[in-house]
Amino acid sequence: MKRIFWLLIPALLMLSACRSSKKGVGNETDPTQPTTTVHAEKSTDSPSKKKDKQDPDLGKMKIPVGTNFTSKVRVTITQNGKDITTNGNLRMRYDDVIQITLFDPLLGIAEVGRMELSPDNVLIIDKVNRRYTSTTYDEFSALKSRNIDFKTIQDFFWKEAQNGDKFAYTIPAKSDIKLDLKLSNKGNASNWSAHTQVSDKYTKTDANKLFSNMINE
Repeated sequence: MKRIFWLLIPALLMLSACRSSKKGVGNETDPTQPTTTVHAEKSTDSPSKKKDKQDPDLGKMKIPVGTNFTSKVRVTITQNGKDITTNGNLRMRYDDVIQITLFDPLLGIAEVGRMELSPDNVLIIDKVNRRYTSTTYDEFSALKSRNIDFKTIQDFFWKEAQNGDKFAYTIPAKSDIKLDLKLSNKGNASNWSAHTQVSDKYTKTDANKLFSNMINE
């Protein structure tokens, strides 16, 4: 059960990397990119309701810096025929930070890990084993090799979170990872700490070694 956090993080980063290669395709699936599948279910409008042609295109509207988005998230990861589910929080502050926290699948209240992405830094904290990794996008070889930066990841998370509540992804790996996400209680709360200070009781871990080991198992 401790493994879910360290499997989810590279899966999410790889997912945003794969999806970024489809820029310019619009909402359709690019047939030349078969390794990542995405299905989103929207639950806000009935199928019969047509969009007003005068409605603004939210994807093209400028989002003010500091705009908040918060949501509860339920995560299920499946690999090698085994799956595990846990709950967590997704918090974003536009052009500032993307923060994902996950809770213990059994207790449901104890935080087991946190990923915090800012424009210049990737911070991942394992609260169970008291270790963390903190690196830049250029130093994180798995992201640099795919030209992935904060803006790329933010564009992916922001659009996905705003456009639907249920998602199913397959992330290509040595043993493919199926990732199911369900969002609920969406809001724009601002009363949360955006930047975590890591305790000196935690041991720093090399990001590239950790990422490579988890994604290629």
